[in-house]
Amino acid sequence: MDEITPLLARVAGRHGLPPVALAAMVGDWLTDAGKALPNETLLDRKAQDFLALARRLTSPLDDAEIRRLRAEAAAAIAAGRLAEADKALAKAELHLIGKVTDLTALSAGSRVRIGENRADRAALSFLRAAPESYREAAARYGEASALIGLVDIEHSRRAALDQASALVRISEDFGGREGYDAAAAVLRRQLEGLDSLEDTTAFAEAEEALAGALEGLAQVTDDKSLRSEALAHCRRALEHLQRDEAPLLWRALKLRFGRLALILGKRQQDEALLEEAISAFATVLAAWDRSSDETRWLEAEHMIARARAVLGSRRNDLALLERAFNSLTRVAAAVDREKEPLRWAELQDQMGSVLGAMAERYTEPVVIEEAIATFAAALEERRRETVPLLWAQTRAAQAEAMLQLARRGKDKDLAQKALAQLVEAVETARKADPGAAAGLQQRLAAAGELATRLLSE
Repeated sequence: MDEITPLLARVAGRHGLPPVALAAMVGDWLTDAGKALPNETLLDRKAQDFLALARRLTSPLDDAEIRRLRAEAAAAIAAGRLAEADKALAKAELHLIGKVTDLTALSAGSRVRIGENRADRAALSFLRAAPESYREAAARYGEASALIGLVDIEHSRRAALDQASALVRISEDFGGREGYDAAAAVLRRQLEGLDSLEDTTAFAEAEEALAGALEGLAQVTDDKSLRSEALAHCRRALEHLQRDEAPLLWRALKLRFGRLALILGKRQQDEALLEEAISAFATVLAAWDRSSDETRWLEAEHMIARARAVLGSRRNDLALLERAFNSLTRVAAAVDREKEPLRWAELQDQMGSVLGAMAERYTEPVVIEEAIATFAAALEERRRETVPLLWAQTRAAQAEAMLQLARRGKDKDLAQKALAQLVEAVETARKADPGAAAGLQQRLAAAGELATRLLSE
């Protein structure tokens, strides 16, 4: 507990919730002696889950008794007494049901309020950072959706989407594929009941959520076909959804589509997919006020830079490469090197690679020299002793740039130095991750041939 207490206090303070509440939420985690401590990212997410439920519990209602019970539940979660909070919400649900034994006999308004209360109990279950609690939350969201049913289709569908989100988080927060598989099944069933023309927004929401579950499953299983399937779901949604119908959903779909198209286009060497990725990001950025969400805007700017860099390198297109470099420069300028040294270094590494590709179109050595210097800047943060694989990757890229410069100037000493540096990078990568070193080994062979020719002249 000595290690986790300062972390809990820091995260709780950042989000403005009582540390005791956050401690209660991760209590199951902390009592498991064989489990590593929760990381800060997970704690941030749990804090946001708490705040979302707290806001709902304090929303104004006409019924005085329901207001009292929900206030009691809100006070209980703030004090870390999650079981007491659930009892209060269970009492609220019984109060809403009254003496009715057949729920279908209730008025439409009553069924919606009961369903929403069940959804709040689902969110309460979800506060506990444990897979079984997430499963309970998902089951309760499913019950809420069924309780509301046809009396309020929109609320019912929202509860079903929340059910899928809770299942996805099983995999996101605890690993494995169970949550992704379960969420995909829920979303496929939901899509069966939706008409893409009559229920356009709901259809697009379900398609986007399913694409997200499939993308997560692809990361866990390395099943390459899943990303193609996820891309197809994004494409289907975007064929029907117009931006003005649901701007944030449209943006989320465009970003996911672009990211998937970039990954697949790069892997499959498919220029058409890379063009689609660039188009998707460009369309989003053109309609996006950077100040409204700078973090995500920068992510989009970074992704379009990567897509342009890949396609520009394949086509030897200087205009695409220059635009990629300009985007990377904008993103790098917004990153605080002291707070995010590895992200800053990643951007420097990518800028170096783009400069290296651009140098092929310039006769003057200044661009390739700038690439070498940019890789050197990245290596200031990508240190061999702390991130050996990243160090090896940047070190190898710098060596290839040095070899390019040596070829131009017929500099045998620089060629020899570059070759030795590349060998050193491959050996370091092999020790850090033998699988990841294979690609560097192939690059070493190609560089070796070039260096041999230079040294024999």
